Amino acid sequence: MADIPICEGGKGQVLPLLGDWEREWDGKLKVLLYGAGLVYCFLGVSIVADLFMAAIEQITSRKRVRRVAGTPYHLTSNVWNDTIANLTLMALGSSAPEILLSLNDIFKRNWYSGKLGPSTIVGSAAFNLFVIIAVCVNSVPDGEVRRIKATGVFFVTAFFSIFAYVWVLYIVSVNSSNVIEVWEGVCTFMFFPCLVFTSYAADVGWLSKASLCACLKQLMPAAKDEERGGEEPSVRGVLWWACGCLCTSACWALELLCAACSCLSWCWRRRQHAQAPDDAECGMATSDSFDPDAPLLDEHGNPIASDAGILTFGSDVLEVPSDPGSEKEYTVQVFRKNGTSGRVSTAYRMEMLTATPGYDYVERSGELHFRDGVTTAEITLTILPKGTGERNDAFQVVLEDAGGGVEYNPDSDGGSERCLLTVTIVNPNAEDGRLRTRMIGVLDSLVNLKEMQLGVDAWREQITDAIYLKAGDDGDDGDAQEPSCGDRILHCIWFPWQFLFAVFTPPPAFIGGWICFWCSLFHIGWITVIISDLAELFGCAATIEDEITAIIFVALGTSVPDLFASRTAAKHDEWADASIVNVTGSNSV
Repeated sequence: MADIPICEGGKGQVLPLLGDWEREWDGKLKVLLYGAGLVYCFLGVSIVADLFMAAIEQITSRKRVRRVAGTPYHLTSNVWNDTIANLTLMALGSSAPEILLSLNDIFKRNWYSGKLGPSTIVGSAAFNLFVIIAVCVNSVPDGEVRRIKATGVFFVTAFFSIFAYVWVLYIVSVNSSNVIEVWEGVCTFMFFPCLVFTSYAADVGWLSKASLCACLKQLMPAAKDEERGGEEPSVRGVLWWACGCLCTSACWALELLCAACSCLSWCWRRRQHAQAPDDAECGMATSDSFDPDAPLLDEHGNPIASDAGILTFGSDVLEVPSDPGSEKEYTVQVFRKNGTSGRVSTAYRMEMLTATPGYDYVERSGELHFRDGVTTAEITLTILPKGTGERNDAFQVVLEDAGGGVEYNPDSDGGSERCLLTVTIVNPNAEDGRLRTRMIGVLDSLVNLKEMQLGVDAWREQITDAIYLKAGDDGDDGDAQEPSCGDRILHCIWFPWQFLFAVFTPPPAFIGGWICFWCSLFHIGWITVIISDLAELFGCAATIEDEITAIIFVALGTSVPDLFASRTAAKHDEWADASIVNVTGSNSV
């Protein structure tokens, strides 16, 4: 397409605003102004990206507590699988500027590809692969090592990140030169759910050799050894080969049988995962069967050995009624069992599920200390009044960071890493037969009225924080320091973006973070339109090709937030997944 250059009379979607008069400006002045505009828009994207990621964290932090069917046990699990969340919400969120820039480039050219969009995606992927990974490797503190925990997911995302470019090269240069056919676009899009499903399968263990062996043992319990497996060479010989033994015969059937076993393994693992999710720990017996004086037993029925003791609640769940007229206090006991030697401690905090801190209960945190020989400690719960028609809500009391050698009950909800108590606040006035009460109950079930109140207060505070400059960190005397001159200058520079996003982007507390998610995505979209025009203006004024502008400047600007996020993760996280695997996942998307 033969277009007039945007800086010589052409027109973008928004810019240039001043038309022919702007075209007559000095070339160096235009380069300076357009470059500064690009940097300022990148700053805006980074600010709204923080809100976007906060919304994603709110969405993916949802948990559920359920009772295991047929047992007295409870378990807490994440609603979102971490791998699916990283490849869908997280990766799409971090790649949103590049994706929207490319879509905008396609739409404004009537479905002809421009130079800016594809080059930005390629440049951003190259920046992620080479620069971000290099920075992460060099950011690890001396003497420390960061390893990848989810190696299966890493292998899948690494494969797809390379396969994506091979596939694009094939459909653009080999199959149909410079034309993307409909079937090619559909196949390219369908690779994304394939990526998500394959990564999830690798995460939960469906693709592992151990999973296949477990599948075979479930499907063929009669095959006890290799000799018996060889009784039917066409089937069992190959099955034993799949379990790590010799393939005695009929290896020509390997491909067909492996495909069948993969399907059967998937079905079996799906059933197993539904019964007991990998990211959940089974809970202990309810208070009716809990004996404070009885020791905790292992799977063989023997007392668990521990000198310092094992901390546990008397139950995984607790129901407390609210008082319609005033707040009410309850006491929860923490038991130290199987040993009382020495002084031990544990931190505790409260974590919201559907109950809202400050509106349904008073949020507290602190430490519990057990002296030598002490077997119990108490945590006070303050339950706030509930209005007529409001639904029952729940929150959790979390024990973590055990000190002094004490452990947590491995059979409780939370496992050996922490101990969880789910507290359900029961509203005695949830139903009174009136229509208004029923309507309040339905509305509370849909949007969580107390969480909406929290969101309104957070929105007000968000706007106030955007307007007023906060004091600096506390000094040596404990008093807050006055903002420096540099802080004031930066606040003035950031103020337009911060105020705009604070007013027109609700905080993540609303509707579980979804409103914040879509509003932030909308802001990223319209800023991307301006970035597209500014990038073309900058490249035209500086006589730089659009491809070079996209690869060097635009890709760099859109990837800088990812750079700092990955660098922080590499320095502080125990594993490398949050830094390295997220790069391969983002490139795959």
